Amino acid sequence: MAIDNSGPTLTNITRIGRHVVKFGLIGIVALMVGRMALGAFVAYWKATHPPPPPPPTVGFGVLPAPRFDLQDESDKPASYVLETATGGTPEFGDRAKVFFMPKAAANLLADEEAKAIAAQYGFVFEPEVVDSQTYRWTKTKPINSTLEMNIYNHSLTLTTDYLSHPELLVNNTLPTGFEAVQRIKSFLDQAELLPPDTATASGEILPLKSLGGTLDEAVSVSEADFLQVDLTRTPIDTKYRMFTPEGFKGTISGILTGSLQGRDAIVKLDFYHYQVDYTQVHTYPIRTSQSAWQLLQAGEGYIVNPGEQEQAVIRNVQLGYYDDFEEQEYLQPIYVFEGDDGFLGYVSAIDPKYLQNTP
Repeated sequence: MAIDNSGPTLTNITRIGRHVVKFGLIGIVALMVGRMALGAFVAYWKATHPPPPPPPTVGFGVLPAPRFDLQDESDKPASYVLETATGGTPEFGDRAKVFFMPKAAANLLADEEAKAIAAQYGFVFEPEVVDSQTYRWTKTKPINSTLEMNIYNHSLTLTTDYLSHPELLVNNTLPTGFEAVQRIKSFLDQAELLPPDTATASGEILPLKSLGGTLDEAVSVSEADFLQVDLTRTPIDTKYRMFTPEGFKGTISGILTGSLQGRDAIVKLDFYHYQVDYTQVHTYPIRTSQSAWQLLQAGEGYIVNPGEQEQAVIRNVQLGYYDDFEEQEYLQPIYVFEGDDGFLGYVSAIDPKYLQNTP
């Protein structure tokens, strides 16, 4: 009987096995490389084609426009020219944060609380009632002083006749800038008025010279008779600073002398700082900085300082926040234009679709 040698042999099986292992390894490597390549492509695609962010929340509805003072043409330059480092205006994205500012409500303890604050500053006599929400105290020592306060929101103005006392210019050792800021903060903290969002602010110092009963900016602190300290809230997101109706003047602004000690060293103080609820925040669409620049050119901006020339030369454009000296409903972003000769102007940054019409 003949033997059938047509079936698989050990040699054939070994050869087939080697091919299976070879091509199997090639397939596994190909799958691994393909997976890595696919992962890299997906990551690249996501990086270069990010999903659009969710739309702004606009949770406060239509906002009131920032309350700028009315101005006429004489308050503004005749024309404007843009001369920034890039030749254009920077971009700040398509949205910005808006914060709710709760108004102080009337309460039965307002009278008692206001008198307690006044007493901390040496105003211990009964106040004059100016109107339903304003009290006025006076004292005569060490110099004539007047304290006027809103008893509900505790905004206040402290004034003295310090410019009528030439003796304050003798032996007047002014504090350093840092010490001056700390004195203003300590003065406020004495009556628990120092706001948390200002407690860590560095403050700005303006040296002042007394000339014939008026104040002018001094060349340096060493030439100054008084120091002005301006405090504002810490910048939003650590980069968008506050601006007031008077530009860089703070919502807290005080003048100090080195000739008096303790709380008496504060010879003038304006405190127009109102609460911001940072937990109630929404995002709003903003107009472009180029659009704001066009509005400024058209005469529709608010000019804090027109400068000294008929043509304003703009050197810097930034996004900031407008902090009014009066209570406002929301802390809103503005575009700020700075230029030569102290020029400073504002344009609301909010998309006009989300601003109430104003006359």
